[in-house]
Amino acid sequence: MRNDASSPTVRLRRCLLMACALLMLAGVVAGAPGAAAAQDEGAAVRPGGDTLPEVSQIMDYLNDLYRADSAHSVMSMEVVTSNWSRTLELESWSRGADEAVVVIRAPAREAGTATLKTAEGLWNYAPRADRLMRVPSGMMSEGWMGSHFTNEDLMRESSYVDDYDTTLAWGQEGDERTIVATSIPRPSAAVVYSRVVYVMRAADWTPLRTEFYDGDELTRTFTYSDVRQIDGRPIPMRLAIVPHYAPGESTTVTYSTLELGAPVDETLFSQRGLRRVAQGQ
Repeated sequence: MRNDASSPTVRLRRCLLMACALLMLAGVVAGAPGAAAAQDEGAAVRPGGDTLPEVSQIMDYLNDLYRADSAHSVMSMEVVTSNWSRTLELESWSRGADEAVVVIRAPAREAGTATLKTAEGLWNYAPRADRLMRVPSGMMSEGWMGSHFTNEDLMRESSYVDDYDTTLAWGQEGDERTIVATSIPRPSAAVVYSRVVYVMRAADWTPLRTEFYDGDELTRTFTYSDVRQIDGRPIPMRLAIVPHYAPGESTTVTYSTLELGAPVDETLFSQRGLRRVAQGQ
């Protein structure tokens, strides 16, 4: 499945939808592969060993790596398309897996545009019109704020655990050993991609990239870099998306601040709270 990068609906792919995509980064940076089935508990396999881990062990490790009861982040998002480029400054808050707010702080003409994510869905806030709009299910595959994220990336409506069977194998990239997780959708799964390949360093299970396929064609690649210790965890602070259906285009998100466990007001994750934080109150 492909998004037309020139379409005015893509992330608002490009405009009002823009405020959604980033909170995936605090908790969904990689889209951790799901377990093909429940695994028998046994001796824990740790990063750096010579034994290939179980899928469930990789999944649990990655989920714990990015998990926090709450988080606050400040980041920039650079979007390059065939017709234009721009950089946005963003601020986000999240609580658990289902609640998040992302606000554009700069440039001034888009400041205050915001997105609210709850278990019930996504809402976008347009400050000039003081209007809150729910993102319908039919727009989940559309782009967010002119970037190469999709609304589905933010919501993660496709469950890797429920929709995919995943296998692990050793890989090699230059002098570095890797673990490669390949997820194939189950016959009954209503998913976009025919295959998702997730590559991580074998030494510490840090994500390197995720590849998304439509048939045999590679359509998108997520690349993770600038790994730093955050709250004692090795976390990539930069995520780059390359849409192979649009040569030369990319979206790059770079964190300047990522606070895991930061105090977050629970009233923020409401329509009133969204308006308040978007208006800088």
